[in-house]
Amino acid sequence: MILANLPHVFPLTNYGGFMGLFFLGVALLLALDLGVLHRNTKVIHWKSALISVIAWTALALAFNVFFWWMCKGWLNADPSVLTGSEFMKKDGTVTPSSAATQIGLQWLASYIIELSLSIDNLFVFVIIFKHFAIPAGLQYRVLFWGIIGAVILRIAFITAGIELIHRFEWLAGILGAFLLITGVKFVWKSSSEDHTDPSHSIGYKILRKLMPMTNEFDGSHFFTRIDHRWVATPMFAALVVVEMTDVIFAVDSVPAVLAITKEPIVAITSNIAAILGLRAMYFLLANVIDRFYLLKPALGIVLAFVGVKMVWSWWFAAPMMPIHWSLIIVFAVITSGMVGSLLFPSQKKTAPVDSH
Repeated sequence: MILANLPHVFPLTNYGGFMGLFFLGVALLLALDLGVLHRNTKVIHWKSALISVIAWTALALAFNVFFWWMCKGWLNADPSVLTGSEFMKKDGTVTPSSAATQIGLQWLASYIIELSLSIDNLFVFVIIFKHFAIPAGLQYRVLFWGIIGAVILRIAFITAGIELIHRFEWLAGILGAFLLITGVKFVWKSSSEDHTDPSHSIGYKILRKLMPMTNEFDGSHFFTRIDHRWVATPMFAALVVVEMTDVIFAVDSVPAVLAITKEPIVAITSNIAAILGLRAMYFLLANVIDRFYLLKPALGIVLAFVGVKMVWSWWFAAPMMPIHWSLIIVFAVITSGMVGSLLFPSQKKTAPVDSH
């Protein structure tokens, strides 16, 4: 049987209550973040950003442990859901404990891949804020609402992707080949300059046609009134381009996560956990992101690796390797890229970013 056609252990329709509580928790955290911790438009210092990054990462890892514990309880209560699943061994046996561990490791691997790809995407945010001259104190608000949109888009993309792969198993092979090609491009073009121009974004072009715009800011507002009509401020223009950037980014990240797990709950919750820490990560790394010049080729290797895994699983109807080995390889490659960048710094001079 093709792996893509194997039944889900935790279909969303059976775990609506759990997902509802998860989204409620996310909503409360976001409300606390913007409504209490970042009510004003003060510039975020890197020390505050570091504390936020540690907090979001700790929350994600705590949820990973909690999710593993919940999975263990669910599977012990009804081991029959594992029948015919990808977690069964070659001899047809499976234990709830081992399956729960594999699912927990899938969550962690998906989280690391999404977070790593997001870090690479931060450089584009730097370019966007430079282009629209967004003051440092207002960048957080753009990123906040950008993250809200990213969460909604990611849920839609992941749900649709899993359903399509489940219905048309040959898509797994195509997506795997796409990831392999994308990974090679990441490595091949890693040393070239990024010529991203936000004014060429499709979303920005559509916005200019549909709505009048102004180059003037009105505090933190996305819209303002000029001559008795509503116009979009640079804040909204930056938000639109950020959202379009995330759509393009999701084309790489979502298939990469689906190469790790076919469980909707795992893919959705791990992606959202990674996205939530992205804002704090931006303010921590905005001024030094260029120094991690080996991160992009490292991510290319990771994308190529998960692409090969996806094609292998589709072609041979069996996992290429245990999930813990995949996790070790992904972590080792990404860590090597970041540490190598610091040990052997690039000779290029980078201009500082006004983010703190």
